[in-house]
Amino acid sequence: MIRWLLTMSWAMRVRIILFAFPVLMLLAAGLFAAEAGVYVLRSERVTGTVVQRYDWPGETIFDRGTMNYEPIFTYDDGGETRRASVGSAHASFDLEVGETAAIRIIPGSRGNVRMDTWQGLWFVPAMLGMIGAGSLVLASLLWLLMKPFFREREKT
Repeated sequence: MIRWLLTMSWAMRVRIILFAFPVLMLLAAGLFAAEAGVYVLRSERVTGTVVQRYDWPGETIFDRGTMNYEPIFTYDDGGETRRASVGSAHASFDLEVGETAAIRIIPGSRGNVRMDTWQGLWFVPAMLGMIGAGSLVLASLLWLLMKPFFREREKT
């Protein structure tokens, strides 16, 4: 392994550096999408009632200037009333106390629930996929710009 790294060309090293991030992001998007798919298959849809909600302003580059909401639901799980949070916040989770919404639960589990919406299930894999695809385009453009430099260097 060490020998391979030492004998690797500079062009190959740069290619690995350029494409590592996009490949890892796309891999992460695929894994998060698979996890969401498994969650949908294992879970069931129920109606939850908002009994409390937390709200705070967005602080990331994606949600700065918006208000994020995290509702706390009560729901019926096999005759037993349970209480759970969605475990994350999003601007689209703006539900008032007393409102009902479709949520997904794992029967018998005391863990977090998920909103049965696009944002509640697929937002993270979609964002990781878009970041990965965008960075792949950028890495490809950079590689095309740098490729002649390595071709010239290999001739000398």
